Amino acid sequence: MKVRATVRPTSRLQQAFLWAVVVLAAPVWLSVLMAIAVGRWLYLVALYAAVWIWWIGWAQRRALFVYSDSPNWKEYVEANIVPKLPANTVVLNWSNRAQWPKFSLPVMLFRAFAGDREFNPIGLVFERLDVVEPYRFWQPFRDAKHGRAEALQLVETRFLKHVAG
Repeated sequence: MKVRATVRPTSRLQQAFLWAVVVLAAPVWLSVLMAIAVGRWLYLVALYAAVWIWWIGWAQRRALFVYSDSPNWKEYVEANIVPKLPANTVVLNWSNRAQWPKFSLPVMLFRAFAGDREFNPIGLVFERLDVVEPYRFWQPFRDAKHGRAEALQLVETRFLKHVAG
């Protein structure tokens, strides 16, 4: 037995009503979107102010490096990258994020500037009165796993050169 779904066409009155609701609600949802955008902007400005005034201190730059216990890079990172980082670099392990303090400045910086894709491993370099420079290692490690190590060498060299000054 065949079951036939019937779709009733929307009447002009229903379409007009939906458009009226969308148009009349526009100021509300536009205000909400604007408040979210302004809130995000103020949060980023406050983070930059905290970095430039307090976190960098008297240095010209400071770095944050985040990686995890992934077998794809843990050994390499701990042998080739972490030992070469300046003493004032903050290193966080993504695998231990449950123990991270929520309101720690490095954690907030990571969450604000790393993004939600290809964020691990990542190096974030902050310089006074400049925007953050992210160095994403995820894709280069993936390429190196498949026999193409040039991208990994390039991003590693650029990152370490930048943090060294």
